[in-house]
Amino acid sequence: MAADRLPAARFAVACEHALVAEAVRAALDERALDAAVLAWPDPAGTAPPPAHERGEFQAGLLLTSLDRWSRLRQVEALLASVPTRWVVLTDVPRGPEWGVVAEGGAVAVLPSNAALDQVAVTLVAAARGELGLEAAERDELAAQWADLKARRADLGARVGTLTPRERQVLDMLYAGDSVTHIAHLLEVSPATVRSQVKAVLRKLGVSSQLAAVAALSYFIEGEDLGAPARS
Repeated sequence: MAADRLPAARFAVACEHALVAEAVRAALDERALDAAVLAWPDPAGTAPPPAHERGEFQAGLLLTSLDRWSRLRQVEALLASVPTRWVVLTDVPRGPEWGVVAEGGAVAVLPSNAALDQVAVTLVAAARGELGLEAAERDELAAQWADLKARRADLGARVGTLTPRERQVLDMLYAGDSVTHIAHLLEVSPATVRSQVKAVLRKLGVSSQLAAVAALSYFIEGEDLGAPARS
């Protein structure tokens, strides 16, 4: 394959699952592609790979779901610490989350079930500078990502206005408890709980308990991404 035309090329491989990353590295090695596995940042996304693992890479392969806020922070930290032409494999469809990798140097995004031969060819093309996102597409994805972060920040501010008891009630709704059961557990009347639920809905800017629970799910760290329901 085209790898023999890049004798000095070195590729980075990054995945939150170390065994997957190592398996991919070995498979690339079998295709005469010199690859090194990068350490994955910590859950808070504050620790980039160790300095000795950073180096000159002509291209990188990132395998990630892009489906959780904590993971997105890790991806941001990783791409910031290892600037190169990244090829991304993900099962998340094109949307705001792609803005993270677009801003971080991604030149191609492939589905997570892409064949390894296709991945290898894409990596070589990336290393040769033959791939790249159009400026308009990169700007669009970055704008969508900025909007998603702003909406989550707004929701976080709204959640922050809840009183300790209101947050407790919301957490119990999130856990699947009914108003009657919450009243029993908190040793208050159902009317009191309903009043607290109304306050929660008003502060979160939603109109139903289901929407309030969806909003909390959207905000809680580590939950799957998705726009909070508004009705």
